[in-house]
Amino acid sequence: MGLDIRLPIGLMFAIIGALLLAFGLLTANDGRIYTRSLGVNVNLWWGLTMLLFGIVMIVLGRRATAKGEGEGVHPTAESPEGLRTERREEELGLERE
Repeated sequence: MGLDIRLPIGLMFAIIGALLLAFGLLTANDGRIYTRSLGVNVNLWWGLTMLLFGIVMIVLGRRATAKGEGEGVHPTAESPEGLRTERREEELGLERE
């Protein structure tokens, strides 16, 4: 499976955040709606927060997909990183039989 879970989660948060942000902007001048929240436009602030979180998740998911992470890519024993890992595991007695 090549689908990174961060992509659909980020898309969901970005869409809901954009909707909340738009609603918060459209109702910014209506003080009656925000009397229960002490005059704070919670739709605007939570919409912005959710939109930013969604964008971060999408960026991280796309970056990982572009690098090939999450697709079963592991350092081989012949690569420099794999050799260091093998040597470290052998020194610490963590080598599996």
